[in-house]
Amino acid sequence: MKTVVLLFLVLAIAARVRAQIPVTDVANLASNQAAHVENIAKWVDSIAQLKTQIDQLNRQINIQSDIRQWTGNPVEAGGKLALNVLGERDLVREYGRAKNTILGMVDSLDSLKHTSSGSYRAIANVDLDGNEVKHDPLTFRRYAVLDATQANTEQVIADTKARETELQEEIALTLEDLKAASTEAETQMISAKLTALNGQLAQVEATRRREVDAVALQKIANDARLEQERLAAAESAAKDDYLANQRVSAYMKTIRVRQNPPDEK
Repeated sequence: MKTVVLLFLVLAIAARVRAQIPVTDVANLASNQAAHVENIAKWVDSIAQLKTQIDQLNRQINIQSDIRQWTGNPVEAGGKLALNVLGERDLVREYGRAKNTILGMVDSLDSLKHTSSGSYRAIANVDLDGNEVKHDPLTFRRYAVLDATQANTEQVIADTKARETELQEEIALTLEDLKAASTEAETQMISAKLTALNGQLAQVEATRRREVDAVALQKIANDARLEQERLAAAESAAKDDYLANQRVSAYMKTIRVRQNPPDEK
């Protein structure tokens, strides 16, 4: 009886031990390993593609960095452009006096005393008896205007010459800055400054030429007016001569010549 019980115990223990031993599915394990290898291959390919994309992005970044380094930052380059030296106020600056101001300050008879810094002799203003000659102011006003215009032109020439010297010095410095420019943005900004300076230099020169032309135009106007007055005076004199002859002729007709009687023998 004990032997039978012992045998059943042995069989039960053996069944439990067999139930705890794992059963290996070789086909399933091989399939899982193949799928894992395939996934690893896909990951390697994806990593390779990502690395290629990263390399391309790095090359683009390097190219953009080189371009940025060559062109420069326009904002930073603009800070190097000193706007105060461009003389923006000169664009609306007026040299000398306006014509209305000149006409308002002219002393007509003062022109007779004008010598242009000793270039001329003052016109005598006394007669043989030493008395002052009373001249007609309107007759000499045109010459006073011409003298005042010429004096204004000389002042404009002096002022524009000083400004021209300043601009030329600034242009020379700007050319040196242009040679030392390290970026394209800085080169463009300095070139724009140089263009503005040259434009102002041309404007100053044009202002000087206009003032010189004003003197020539005033001289032409004076000569034309003098010619008109002489022509008008000649016509007036001819008219007066004609009227005087008419009057003399009419008067002569009223004169009756008395004839002497014949001598008696």
